[in-house]
Amino acid sequence: MATEREGASILKNKRTRHFLTLSFPLLLLITEFPAAQDKSKTELATAETSFLQGDLSEAKKLLQDSLRKQPNFVDALNLLANLYLLEDNFDVAMQEILHALKLAPNNPKVLATYGHCLFREGDFKLAEIQFRKSLQLDPKQAAPYLGLGRLHLTKLKSAEGLESFQQAIRLDPNQEDNYFFASEAYGTAKNLPMQIQSLQKYLAFKPKFHAERVQNAEALLTFFRNLEKEPVAKINRPSRGYEIPVQPFYGLMLVEAHVNGEGPYRFLVDSGATSTVLSNALLERLKIAPIATAVVKCVGGTGKTATQLCKATKFQTGALEIENLPVASFDNEIFAGLIDGVLSTADLGDFLVTLDYPDRKILLTPRPSSEPPAPARSGNRPSTRSEFRILGNLMLVPVSINHQAPKNFLFDTGAVTSTLSKRQAALLGVHENTPNS
Repeated sequence: MATEREGASILKNKRTRHFLTLSFPLLLLITEFPAAQDKSKTELATAETSFLQGDLSEAKKLLQDSLRKQPNFVDALNLLANLYLLEDNFDVAMQEILHALKLAPNNPKVLATYGHCLFREGDFKLAEIQFRKSLQLDPKQAAPYLGLGRLHLTKLKSAEGLESFQQAIRLDPNQEDNYFFASEAYGTAKNLPMQIQSLQKYLAFKPKFHAERVQNAEALLTFFRNLEKEPVAKINRPSRGYEIPVQPFYGLMLVEAHVNGEGPYRFLVDSGATSTVLSNALLERLKIAPIATAVVKCVGGTGKTATQLCKATKFQTGALEIENLPVASFDNEIFAGLIDGVLSTADLGDFLVTLDYPDRKILLTPRPSSEPPAPARSGNRPSTRSEFRILGNLMLVPVSINHQAPKNFLFDTGAVTSTLSKRQAALLGVHENTPNS
């Protein structure tokens, strides 16, 4: 279709009797284009309303219909990408936002959504670049601050994280996720009263998304209210070091511990556990009453199960004593006879933790106020230092496989072998139907 200027040029070289024939479609296009734009904006507004009301199916249908008519509608692509993120459909979300990014590389909303997609894929460094670029273009957005706050939490920088979340709240006080992740930052800072307050504000919105997150927030709120009267996970002597003997078992570390003065019981030391857990049988034996019920998922699997949130008045392993320790329950049928619980290394986070497999011990050293020095060599043993990030009390370490770009691996002392996700294996050319796979 010729542009208006080109159409005028053509008309000069044509006879008059062709004028109406050539100009009519051009005039029709000019008068109808604003109407088409208005209709698209109306459809987008309707989709946004459905989205905010929690009707994702209707919002998706409206957006897909709109994009069939206008495949390059950037705002619709951006909202659809956010919708797919809510559905945990990362690959499709990335496809939509990359399409939008190609059309509008300097759109601040698109850049923010792209940052959130990258965060969910574990590309934290590139995600931060997108969030900061988005804020340079439009500093009055809440979404990039939410993303930066979550990135700070992966480095356990609770103060910086809180600053970003508070800025997000100031810019968008009606966005429920701002309060939920602020509660995580207060938890990292061990500020229980503010963590409770943030969870209350989050739940006051009656969140329509992430049903399990809502259920767990309600459970945590009930649980934390029961812990508020005394310090949580209080270490009796935090200024000294500890040496905890370990029993090796097929690459796993087992320690003995006393719970509420009873024991000893055997615990698996697990950096892949978000909290310390006790078997249902042990909870029953010790008559520890549940405070609330939450839902937990298995990392790398599709299963989920209910867990009881409880409190161990006193937990002792070696000379280390922890009071008022939050614990969860687990079904011990598979590990019956081997362990009575799992000790999460997250509960040892007040210390520098050394897992000494050859000498069968765990060393706990008080954390220095400044950056610790490079790890010292023990005899002739070589040592390696690796950066990692924390996500939900789990340690993510960058690992490169077959010279590919590094991907995040869960550092899990509770795993007996290294494993790849199906998605990562597929990127390396290995699928479920690959011979001998």
